[in-house]
Amino acid sequence: MTIHAAGDFGEFSLTIAVSSPPWYQNCYIVRHKPSGEIAIIDPGGDAEQIIAEVKSQQDTLGGKAVDIWLTHGHPDHIGAARAVEQALGVRTIAHAQEKPVIERASDLNRAFTGEGQDGPTQLHLFEDEPEFTLGGALVKTIFTPGHTPGGVCFDFGGFVITGDTLFRQGVGRTDLPGGSEAQLWDSITRLLSKLPDEARLYSGHGPDWSVAEARRWWRMMA
Repeated sequence: MTIHAAGDFGEFSLTIAVSSPPWYQNCYIVRHKPSGEIAIIDPGGDAEQIIAEVKSQQDTLGGKAVDIWLTHGHPDHIGAARAVEQALGVRTIAHAQEKPVIERASDLNRAFTGEGQDGPTQLHLFEDEPEFTLGGALVKTIFTPGHTPGGVCFDFGGFVITGDTLFRQGVGRTDLPGGSEAQLWDSITRLLSKLPDEARLYSGHGPDWSVAEARRWWRMMA
């Protein structure tokens, strides 16, 4: 795993923890600087390193981890969730339509790697597009089905965590159970229509880019 600071966005700081092969999945540690509250988004693997980074931030800067947030429930995005729950005393939050995906994640992981996988045990489900808060700061949920039935993006204002809905010049696959290309296309169009040009998009794999860059690329693709 590699861990690096992505920078500060107003009240938030963003740290990226990229998991080991084969997935190279981006787990995001978002800290609300005034309060010290931390959300861990999509802890896909390398649980010990994720836990150590969160504890380091807590020890040096104060505050505490409050929740795991999932953009979706594929095994490369939830592999460390149970260990993080237990170590940090947090729950895991996901869209209600993602529950079947989370429940099948172990079987899907076995199909890809030959090994099962522990899933989260403190699962809290939400409907629609609720507004969450982290340290009192507003975080919007944008429902983006297509890669999975209950996929979501988390909009922090200056940056958005898009999971596997939208990558830098790429989109999530739709050939796994519950995927829909038509839904994904509609979701990406709707997502980009809601965001300002200058916001940064951080995906489940690979580098970030701006909404303006994504919008130009999407006009050529859609």
